[in-house]
Amino acid sequence: MPSPAPIASSSTDLHSPEPWAPGRVLVNTSTYNERDNILRLIDRVLASRDDIHMLVVDDDSPDGTGAIALERAATEPRLHVLVRRGRRGLGSAILEGLRVARDRGFEAVVYMDADLSHDPDDVVRLLAALDPPGGRPADLVIGSRRVPGGRTVGWPLSREVVSRLVCWFTRWVLWVPVHDASGGFRAVRLALLDRIDPPKSQGYAFQEDLLWRLHRAGARIVEVPITFTDRTHGASKADFAETVRSIGDLLRLARRTWLGW
Repeated sequence: MPSPAPIASSSTDLHSPEPWAPGRVLVNTSTYNERDNILRLIDRVLASRDDIHMLVVDDDSPDGTGAIALERAATEPRLHVLVRRGRRGLGSAILEGLRVARDRGFEAVVYMDADLSHDPDDVVRLLAALDPPGGRPADLVIGSRRVPGGRTVGWPLSREVVSRLVCWFTRWVLWVPVHDASGGFRAVRLALLDRIDPPKSQGYAFQEDLLWRLHRAGARIVEVPITFTDRTHGASKADFAETVRSIGDLLRLARRTWLGW
């Protein structure tokens, strides 16, 4: 992201205590109404490796998710919380988390869903693929449901069909050679972000938009099989309006891929 604009913070945002201790890896999760899941997620992520920090970016959840995370952060120095006010959206929350991580001097970010559909134990597997001992480093690691060994558990047929269509579109229309383009469990080497413009998509098409930009910037992308388990607490935030917006965003990426504008 060349010459990035400052984070669009607000004077009414809420933050966990300063200062942050130095760290190399930050796990970022974006939340909205996840009070039933957030503490279990925090505990499991921080237990996965003792050098990992975690950032919760909450969109001022009415159910108090942000307040719960802030209370835990008061006694946990590796947990950091940003409660955003006056702005909302999955893509913008992930992007803001990436910018915070870079500004704080972290080298890599793992971002994941907050509903425990992504197994926190897989965080270390994604990081290992980012810097494999004796192997070639990656720029982006995708926790993939679409490679051998990967799978989904508990999804209705409708979500499975939509996901597969999006992945097909990204691979064969946007020409991004990955199998799982829509997954939201990824490890990113932050230095590469300086070579791309920020994604325009702020909703669920953010995942494909970022992937498209990183691929065109020459990123080395690898996929690690994971099991994605549908949430057991809370409700999905996807709705019809967001689906329509995401389709429009993907079509605009297709236009740029084929026509250059």
